[in-house]
Amino acid sequence: MKWLLLILFLIILILLVIAFTKLTIYFQLNHSHDNDDIKIKFSIWFGLIHYTINVPAVKVDEDSPSIVFKETRQSNVSERKEKQNKKYSFKNFLASIQDWKTLLNRIFGMTAIIKRFIKKITITKFEWHSHIGVGDAAHTGVLAGLGWSIKGTLVGLISQYMRLKTCPDYSITPSFQKAVSETKFVCMIHFRIGHAMVAGMRLIKRWRGGIPKFKSPQLSKLNGTDSNKKSV
Repeated sequence: MKWLLLILFLIILILLVIAFTKLTIYFQLNHSHDNDDIKIKFSIWFGLIHYTINVPAVKVDEDSPSIVFKETRQSNVSERKEKQNKKYSFKNFLASIQDWKTLLNRIFGMTAIIKRFIKKITITKFEWHSHIGVGDAAHTGVLAGLGWSIKGTLVGLISQYMRLKTCPDYSITPSFQKAVSETKFVCMIHFRIGHAMVAGMRLIKRWRGGIPKFKSPQLSKLNGTDSNKKSV
């Protein structure tokens, strides 16, 4: 009995230590033209335990500067005719409204949980410097102004929803003479593992029961059923 209580006490103690442990995530992105270098470092207990992910430099092939994927489509004449003969009644319209309302309530509920967790995140380092140019002075000026607006908006959102403990250091340096695309982004965030665990349990509880049973033809496919099919 004493051994059982001791083991139970140790398990609770370990869970408490994990819950109150602060996780530090260091993110660094270096972009230069077509080369990208990403580094992500996770650490706890002042770096005593850490794990680093290094994404090697990626260069876009000049001969194929895009990602190509093959999309496979299956066509069935009978199924196509069946879909064309389906009718969309006023009853289906009301069912669609109710289904979308149910789905949005689920999503908004999960968004509130995520927002509460985000407010627990502390940012202690934020640097974002860019050097951009398209070879044309007028277009570069417009692009630089747009970049300042985007960065200012993002910093404003971050300071509103997170705990920003440092003065954001960001800039945009326009290049009016030649085409340039360079960016350096560095960010360091901290949060307690217990807050992430609580948020995860709340999300699971919120989504308990899986995908709601939809009645409209459009969303009933998410359940793997078709509302137009009559049960035998």
